[in-house]
Amino acid sequence: MVTGILVILFIFLGAFFWRKKQLAQRFNENVKIAVDYMVQEHPGQYSGDRNAKSGVFIFNAERTNDTLKNVVIKKVKPLHSALDVNLEHILLVSLEGAAAPKNVSVRFKVVKKGSKIDDLKGVLISISGVLNFKHGSPKDFTTVLPIAGLYQVARTAKSVDLNDAQVLGDIADLNLSI
Repeated sequence: MVTGILVILFIFLGAFFWRKKQLAQRFNENVKIAVDYMVQEHPGQYSGDRNAKSGVFIFNAERTNDTLKNVVIKKVKPLHSALDVNLEHILLVSLEGAAAPKNVSVRFKVVKKGSKIDDLKGVLISISGVLNFKHGSPKDFTTVLPIAGLYQVARTAKSVDLNDAQVLGDIADLNLSI
């Protein structure tokens, strides 16, 4: 009787892990994605709460299958005990007609008081959602991705001297309607 229960339990666990591996493989065959992060420079920068510590995860996605239209991310779960993501809306990464990789971002909060988040490189994030193809039905996926590192932005803006009359004249000529 006990061996029968153990065999059934072993079969269910094997099926669970096989299905999870299949969902991750489906994702990896169709999408190449990297996850970067940015942490706030001062408390409350993203949330408005002066006591909250937060940041953003940036998903940089590129399709490897030309029939993939978009990726819908329904769940984002950092596998770090101090971090939490409250995904209020789905993330849509439209890859149709994209020559360059597409970026989407989601906010995270530091939920443990006193936690120091210095470097998140290598921390794992579990994501799940749906892959939508041009000809075919949507396919579910679940995968775990490592954080590649700190998000780097190439800044090419020149510094502007606000005492320069020409620059002030050019700024005054701008139409800044909202």
